[in-house]
Amino acid sequence: MSTPNPDAPAGPPRWLLVMLAAGISLLVAAVLVVLLEVAGVGSINEVVFVVVLVVAALAGGWVTRVLAPRLPAIRRPPRG
Repeated sequence: MSTPNPDAPAGPPRWLLVMLAAGISLLVAAVLVVLLEVAGVGSINEVVFVVVLVVAALAGGWVTRVLAPRLPAIRRPPRG
């Protein structure tokens, strides 16, 4: 296993980015479901459900990739 470069800036931990993407995806899915309800859709089939999930996941991942460089660096204490 290689040691991390001490000169490289420490970004947010990977778990934080995964949780951020999951939360944004959940928010996008909820907004899409509300928009479908406002549009008068009473029920959806499996295909529309999968489309909503895929669109929400892609949007959450894209927003997280845009936001990740702007998040503050987290300094970790050295392992001893």
